[in-house]
Amino acid sequence: MGKIISQPKNVLGFLALCVSMVACQTTESPKQITPAFYHWKVAYNPTHSELEQLKELKISKVYLHFFDVDWDAKTRQPVPKAFVQCRQQPIGNVVPVVFITNRTLSNVAPSALPELATNVTQAITRISQKNEIRFQEVQVDCDWSTSTRDRYFKLLTLLNQQLYCPLSATIRLHQIKYTDQTGIPPVARGMLMLYNVADWKRADTRNSIYDADVANQYLSFVPTYPLPLDVVLPLFRWTVVYRNNRFLTFLNNVDRTSLASREFLDVQSDSMRFLATRDTSAFGFSVRRGDLFRAEAVSAEMLLTEKKRLLGQIRNQKITFALYHLDSTILSAYPRETLKALLFPQALP
Repeated sequence: MGKIISQPKNVLGFLALCVSMVACQTTESPKQITPAFYHWKVAYNPTHSELEQLKELKISKVYLHFFDVDWDAKTRQPVPKAFVQCRQQPIGNVVPVVFITNRTLSNVAPSALPELATNVTQAITRISQKNEIRFQEVQVDCDWSTSTRDRYFKLLTLLNQQLYCPLSATIRLHQIKYTDQTGIPPVARGMLMLYNVADWKRADTRNSIYDADVANQYLSFVPTYPLPLDVVLPLFRWTVVYRNNRFLTFLNNVDRTSLASREFLDVQSDSMRFLATRDTSAFGFSVRRGDLFRAEAVSAEMLLTEKKRLLGQIRNQKITFALYHLDSTILSAYPRETLKALLFPQALP
């Protein structure tokens, strides 16, 4: 008799637990997404079309490339270059972005890091004051390595002390997976770059901008990454050119259609590679017979699929989804509805 009475209680308890779990899942608040764009040109001078797109897509946050820091072999010093020239007043929430080459960190002496941090801070302040930009965040872009990790992290710490605002840092997929080697940068947030996932220097690479098979080796580690993460998705396209199986040049905004229209290029079996059949001049350089052209882009379907997957993997509730980058030529390849779907969760299929 006792067994007959206790069994329904267990069943009822189990059912109550299931209902509770389902309720928790259904009442979980959706991610709060902030849409954003990167602007990565020397001149900040958006066209009317680009400004209209920002307005229609309700973009109030722009990651604005301020300048680069590179190593000068002659002076043996870090040198700032490619300063942005603002021909219009940047509006909205502007995040200054500074790109630092890894070779700068490889060569700079640890004792010179305080001076480098001061110079970077002063340059950011000078550009901001000149263009009446009030920033609440600064982002540092650097593909650091295990050998430069300590110097880079020290530089970030110094910048954080001098800028008096939160820092964010770009994060590559390999830095998500191999945290034991690459470390966790001392910043408030990370910006996960969902592009340049494969080695563009190799002629046998399928798509260096984004290859899902390559990315799958890393994306499963996203939920365990300790920093809050934002995401930047690639809209750009290019063609990579090789000569004798060695990287030769990039052709920005040259897609498969542009290559297919050239009589001197013979399409290969994978449909994205083309082989030069004769010597000629095109795309601003001298083409030689045997040069290999590989067109690279990321389809809208792939971007939407990966965005949906990342929304389920990233733990933080507040996420900035940014698109790279603000350029009418690049944006023209994507329908307006696709851009909305990439930037807003309710627009997902």
